[in-house]
Amino acid sequence: MKQLSIIVPIYNTEKYLRKCVDSLLEQDLDDYEILLINDSSPDSSIDIMKEYEEKFPNIIRIFSKENGGLGDTRNFGIPYAKGKYVTFVDSDDYIKENSLNRLCTKMDNEDLDILVYDFVKEYDNVDFIHEQAMEIIDDKHYVLSTPNACNKMFKTSIFQENGVRFPTKIWYEDLAVIPGLVKYTKKIGYIHEGIYYYQFRSQSIMNQVKYNPKMLEMINSINNLSPYLDEYPLELEFLSLHHLFYGSSLRLLPFKKYDELETCLKTHENNFPNWDKNPYYNAKPKLYKLFCMCLKKRRFLCCRLLMWTRKIISRRKS
Repeated sequence: MKQLSIIVPIYNTEKYLRKCVDSLLEQDLDDYEILLINDSSPDSSIDIMKEYEEKFPNIIRIFSKENGGLGDTRNFGIPYAKGKYVTFVDSDDYIKENSLNRLCTKMDNEDLDILVYDFVKEYDNVDFIHEQAMEIIDDKHYVLSTPNACNKMFKTSIFQENGVRFPTKIWYEDLAVIPGLVKYTKKIGYIHEGIYYYQFRSQSIMNQVKYNPKMLEMINSINNLSPYLDEYPLELEFLSLHHLFYGSSLRLLPFKKYDELETCLKTHENNFPNWDKNPYYNAKPKLYKLFCMCLKKRRFLCCRLLMWTRKIISRRKS
């Protein structure tokens, strides 16, 4: 068994792929593998993959499959993973050099099921913003942490032995799965260090400049997550509030998609009618709570003004 498997789904990212793979090779870990999975990419990514496989046959394995999206491509790679641990890296991102050995050592020494680390948002190779993934190291705060598959290392057995897979052909597949993995864990760890570098792309799923109806798939993600968090009702309620209620409004209000926003708001309210009593919500800043109260009363114009105010404040701080 290898120490670590790195699963890299690849689709139309030839511009970023070399930087991604180079970062995975610039490591101080010997016994690991990199699974490069071509999701029927229309560009020259497969040629780059073959080039790296020829140079590093003992580390890199390549696969090709029919196009199925990010979740489907990750799922494809999971059964092929031979590592004790597994991590996911998107092909337009990269990781910090000489970090993998330290992560695997911490997993070993503390017998962790999941290790969380911070990520860094990179804007145009100039601005780097470090984002903290967790505040307190416990199961409840793991559920509430950034629901991203890529800033974590997992025991491979969590996926292989429990049949855990990502939803396919939907957005927000990480949210639908990652918080719920707490169900299969005994111990979670955290390193407060920027290990994963997310290269900011204006046209990515999380940064849409045009409305896309797939934004409503946030509802599917929350519904998929619910059965895994029956022991964490307050955390599930807040996840629904933060992503489906608050988060969906940030995505839909700029496009004035009020009917679509109403669908998201009502879904949350029907599932959690007393959400405004949630302790995590009540611990939030006043501006956050004011925004949610305006949503509750359907004061969408007020919400848009608050969003504008928030942008002004953020620009002044930066």
